[in-house]
Amino acid sequence: MLAIDGDLIGLTCDESGAGLSLVDRRRRTRWVIDDQTVVFGNSRMEAHEVAVPIGARLLADDTLAVTYDAGGIKIEYEYQVVGDFVEVRLLVPEVSDGLRIALPGSFAPDGERSKLILPIMQGMLWDGRGEPVSIVCKEAVHRGFSMPLIGYLAERGGLLFTAETRDDLLWWYGKDSTGRKWATSIQTPSLGSLRYPRIGRLYLTEPSINAIAKTYRRKVIAQGRFLSWEEKIAQRPGLERLFGALMCFIGYCRDDEVDYVTGCARLKQYGFDRALVYPARFNIYKDGILMGGEPAISLTTDEVEAIRALGYDVAPWTWINEALDDGSEKVRRMYRRGPDGEIIPHWAIDDQQWYLVCSTFMEEYQKQAVRTKIADCTWAHFDVLACNTVGERYALDHPNHLGRPIPRSNDREWVRKALLAGQADGRAVSSENFNDAYSLECDLMSVKALPRYGSAPFWPIPLTMLVYHDSIIHSWWEMHSYNNHWRGANRWPHFFEYGGGEPRLQSALDALMGCPPDVFPFGSQYGYAGRGRETFVFKYRFDDPEVQVALAHALPVARLHRRIGKQEMVHFDFLSDDGYVQETAFADGTRVVANFSRDVYGNTPGFGYLLTRGVDCIQGERWKVTD
Repeated sequence: MLAIDGDLIGLTCDESGAGLSLVDRRRRTRWVIDDQTVVFGNSRMEAHEVAVPIGARLLADDTLAVTYDAGGIKIEYEYQVVGDFVEVRLLVPEVSDGLRIALPGSFAPDGERSKLILPIMQGMLWDGRGEPVSIVCKEAVHRGFSMPLIGYLAERGGLLFTAETRDDLLWWYGKDSTGRKWATSIQTPSLGSLRYPRIGRLYLTEPSINAIAKTYRRKVIAQGRFLSWEEKIAQRPGLERLFGALMCFIGYCRDDEVDYVTGCARLKQYGFDRALVYPARFNIYKDGILMGGEPAISLTTDEVEAIRALGYDVAPWTWINEALDDGSEKVRRMYRRGPDGEIIPHWAIDDQQWYLVCSTFMEEYQKQAVRTKIADCTWAHFDVLACNTVGERYALDHPNHLGRPIPRSNDREWVRKALLAGQADGRAVSSENFNDAYSLECDLMSVKALPRYGSAPFWPIPLTMLVYHDSIIHSWWEMHSYNNHWRGANRWPHFFEYGGGEPRLQSALDALMGCPPDVFPFGSQYGYAGRGRETFVFKYRFDDPEVQVALAHALPVARLHRRIGKQEMVHFDFLSDDGYVQETAFADGTRVVANFSRDVYGNTPGFGYLLTRGVDCIQGERWKVTD
């Protein structure tokens, strides 16, 4: 048996390479690697094989190397104890073209019950319930990972894995028919091969959601990937207006029956002294698109100025990761190309087909746009730039990578440049999907799961906000505002739900998470009819009953957010065994208890929340408030 005996961390492994374990000296938990998850494969890993351990050796007093046979290719994992964590390096030979390999595999506690923490949407806690499943996903996208981490919770201790090389990465999680569950990262080729070392870290923690989140938070702060609201506001003072604002979505489609300025004035009279109104117009390569047969919204400069005069901020809909083919050489030359040299179709509306654009063109386009067509807007919203994960670019005639393809890591930097271009003149920047690869570039990111507990397999937890509440706002996807029921509740894959149109649940979740409310008070929006790419239009009006209910729930949440939006979330816990009653606490002492069930819990009504400090910002009979 090979062993590294540290004061805090021990590593053991059989000389054959089998039975690798990580020992938490303080908490007495032994974390054992699941050999069935040390896998390799091609494509997206739907089909994979298990690597076979063939030997292990000590490289130094603090470093253990384990060698595996991956289909005739020898791969090696080096585990080095570095202070309070273990660094894991995956080393592969040059002949590994096309290979995808787990880094390092999943861990389970020896003799203790366990749960997994997965950073999907705002975060998910999974104890293994639900049907057998095997999911391979990317970062971001609505069902992907928002942060490059996995948390393993045992009864005595916790274990945090972080992927330090995150650009060429997939995530694999699931459970089999025996109840065995797992989660691991999968390192993927860069331009066809694993041509650089892949690195992860393992941190030992206390056995709690808070400990996993705060350990990750300390890491990103130490690595310079965190800016507090205080720092951001010092650089861009206008960000102060984010706090206490209503996220006010007014639809993609132009609605000639709506007076947008009057509608915003009514919101002001209602009590919303701040609002983030979007989209004012579309910032795209080719104007004149139709959605549900209707043209895109396009507020005039006078309308934008009148809305801004109310104290509201206004954003365009910046959609620059893809473009319609207008037949021009200018547009066609911008298209991203795959390894086969072909352009790549992506979004489609009715008979309109968009194709992906190379990220190296986006920064300059955005710099021009903020000086011209969207100069009157005060914040920048990007459609799917943080959501549509990075890719490889194979066109050889693009000026910024002339004669050579670029890997995902370079693509990431170009996406960051485009987002930073949105910060011009002190603008706030938002994008669809929470993805902390862009923690320095974005101020608001979206998509949250509905608070379903009890028998639900995945229990949503405020993981993103435990890490980033004093740096990034986690909002709802614009299609999931408090009153918008058209999209319904989407299930994936019967493990969690996300959707809109549930103002009680959504407002209680926003209070718990310390996030702003989201309402679609007036305007027109397209949706898909369920027949291929065919679309239809639906509308909301200020006086619609569902809008009025949504606004009533949103106002106290906005007032709460005005008070605590810049504070660190310092604590989260479940108060009931069924998960429905939860509490959070913030750095100023504010404590929020949310009840997502229909039943009264103590002083907390069903579908409501209780505040125990900072109560002057709450009004309304639905909530019972105490000091």
